[in-house]
Amino acid sequence: MSFFNRVFKIGESNVHSVIDRMEDPVKMTEQGIRDLKKDLQGAMTSLAEVKGIAIRTRKDAGQRKKAAADYEKKAMLLLQKGSSGTMDAGESERLAADALGRKAQADSEASRLETEAMGHEKMAEGLSANVNKIRSTITSYENDLVTLKARARTASSTKKINAQLARIDSS
Repeated sequence: MSFFNRVFKIGESNVHSVIDRMEDPVKMTEQGIRDLKKDLQGAMTSLAEVKGIAIRTRKDAGQRKKAAADYEKKAMLLLQKGSSGTMDAGESERLAADALGRKAQADSEASRLETEAMGHEKMAEGLSANVNKIRSTITSYENDLVTLKARARTASSTKKINAQLARIDSS
């Protein structure tokens, strides 16, 4: 059994050696940057969608608040008409109660939408933090890529110089 383990280990080390020779840090870093930029684009799209939803929800909440205020004004006008005698008092009270019921409904809907909008805004803040983190990571990798390219050029130049020096003999 140990013979097979040793043969397996030799094969494994040869495969790793071949993969190590195929691996180019510059190309891998460039691919990582491309992947991160793709992720950044998706995150930016998600952020824009969430911000749009938050804005739309805030606007809807504002409209519901405005509608609640309108229902309250209508109820007040109905009660004034009932007390002044231009309208039947019982009818004006019934219509005012209906308007106040709609006002309460609009108020509850507005508060629900406000809560929902705050949740969307918190989500947008989290996505914004993630976008900033991805941006800083991309910048870091791009800086590392410049360093890797410079090191690769230096290593290539050193290799050429050493090869030329090796061909020079004492004569």
